[in-house]
Amino acid sequence: MTDVIKTQQTSTVIVATPASATVNVEGVAGATISVDPEVTPEVPFAIVGGTLGTQPTFSGAALFTGSYVRARNLVHFEVQVDFDNITSFGTGQYFIDLPFNCKYAYQFTAGCLHDVSTGRDYPIYGHVNAGSKRMELQSMDVSGQTVFQVDFTSTNPVALSTADNFHLSGSYIAEEE
Repeated sequence: MTDVIKTQQTSTVIVATPASATVNVEGVAGATISVDPEVTPEVPFAIVGGTLGTQPTFSGAALFTGSYVRARNLVHFEVQVDFDNITSFGTGQYFIDLPFNCKYAYQFTAGCLHDVSTGRDYPIYGHVNAGSKRMELQSMDVSGQTVFQVDFTSTNPVALSTADNFHLSGSYIAEEE
């Protein structure tokens, strides 16, 4: 795959590319190419997760995957959690650790629990405090005309089954390292 960037004037273009990539500049006299070592391509990371109560158990390794892209202190992450080999869902609120500590508190809202048995999808949220990487997971409930967030557990927003799965993504500013 080739990405083409054209400019008619002096420009600075930052491209997230591996340091070993080949970059060609055509038709620009005196072009300078530099690779910013603080801009990473997509990087997989080992998901650390569980519950704030009794931990879930699995037959084999947990089927959690995640990756991130980092441009200096801006991080975009995505996680995928599959329950196919879970033998016990544990108790308490679920959490996932992000790849880096957050500089600020964040609420991530780009998550979805897929309840395969009913064909329904439920929103999943993640909340992390400033200075932490522990993202506690939440869903939503309703009482009367008020919608509010509740802990995401093995029974909330629905009773989980091994066919279910969820994903969550978001962007944040990481603490200085």
